[in-house]
This record gives sequence, C-alpha cells and structure tokens, in this order.
Amino acid sequence: MTASKRAAKLLMSEDFEVLYLNVHRKLEGLIEDLALGAPYEKFIEQIEKLKLIHEPISSWEYGIKPILLALRGLKLRRPNLRIICYKNPLFEDLSDKNAAEVAALIFRVNSTGKIDVKEWRNLIYKIIGEADSFINEEANYLLRVSGELFRKLKTKAVCISDFSGKHFVRYLRKTGVKISLRYIFTPYYFTPLEVLIREAARKLRRGTEISDERLIKLVRFHAEYIREYVLPSTNYDNAYFKWLKDKRFMSIFET
Repeated sequence: MTASKRAAKLLMSEDFEVLYLNVHRKLEGLIEDLALGAPYEKFIEQIEKLKLIHEPISSWEYGIKPILLALRGLKLRRPNLRIICYKNPLFEDLSDKNAAEVAALIFRVNSTGKIDVKEWRNLIYKIIGEADSFINEEANYLLRVSGELFRKLKTKAVCISDFSGKHFVRYLRKTGVKISLRYIFTPYYFTPLEVLIREAARKLRRGTEISDERLIKLVRFHAEYIREYVLPSTNYDNAYFKWLKDKRFMSIFET
C-alpha cells in the first residue's frame, strides 16, 4: 500500500492528459464512472456484483485503494482526461494460480525443510515465461488502443506499472515512443522470491541457469520471510518493513 499511496500523490500533483492504469481491462467502465465522481462504495459494490475480481476483494483493494480514491472525481477537474486500463485479466488469473502454487511449495518447505529443486525450477521458469508473454501483449495493447496518442508529441501520459515497468519502457522505446521511467518507491529491497525470479530470468536471457545452490538458498530465505514476518503480521506492509528493520534482506547477498 505504501507504493500505492505514493502513486496516488503523483496523480494528484502531476499534469497529464492520459492515464494508463494497471488494473484489468474489464474495470475500465467502472473506473471511468469513479473518475466522474461515482461513490467509492458503489464502485466496490459493482465489482463484487459483477464478480470482476477473483481474489478476495479486500486483498485486491488493499493494494490499490489509495490510487482509486485519488481517481475519484478526477475527470470533474480534468474533463479531457483519458483513462485506459491495460492489464490482461488472464494474466491476473495466472498470477493468482502461480501464487497459490508458490504458497503450497513454501508450506512444504516450512513443514518438512525439504526443497524439490526441479519442482521449484519448473515453477519459476513458468512464471518468467508467462510474465514475458503478457508484458509483450499488454505493451502491444497500449500501442493498439493509443497509437494516435503516442504519435502526438505534446500529449503527456502517465503509466502506472509494477516491476514490469522497465520492460514496458524497453519495449515501447523500440517502437519509437518517447518514454521515461520513474521509480516512486526507492530504495526498494526485493523479497527473496523476487530476487530468485529476477536472477533466474537474467540467467535465462544469457542462455544459462541459476545454480541449485542459489535457488535453494533463496527459497529458504523466502520460506523464512513468510514464516517469521508475513504470517505473524496484520498486513503485508508491516511484514515487509519489519523484515527491512531486522536487516534480513542483507543475508540474500551473503555468500
């Protein structure tokens, strides 16, 4: 939620004509209504009624609520603002499925202390492959629905993204789009699982594989992160900041 609060402040302070929002495309109509001043509670009720979010609405809302509140009524102040939701809903479904698989494997690690390297490697590579595919699809979607906007050199746009932001930048620059990247939550220390996925992806691009030893080390650190920080905490932000305070992220980089 901390990053979401900072993004909300950006939306309130920046001057822009187009907003690309990383929520799934089926929500675009409801987001438009919210930006025109619809009550936030009605917005959430409609999402629940139409069953547009598969995960518990409270979990989804926790991460994005500050941004949604910043959007409410924004088009009353900026009538010409265009809002485009670009997230592929199929990617969200796959992300939920992958998160469940990771959680099951982490539970097994914490229960038995055993790590099936092949199983972990297959899952991590599947996550990387799916993410790459959908990032390309979403970037192409932006180009399809906004080609004329990208060609207007004076059109100022803001695109809210997650860790895939740098990949969007790289992809869109290849097509001639002038785009810059701004990190709004710095310094950010990646969790052990995020480090594992990033290192494995980097190795794959170079035609190599992450070693068994490194994979096991990062999986054990992530199991500890979940066991000692996430599970005992009331919310994810509390868990993450306690993890930082205890400097457990330092051990990821120890040899």
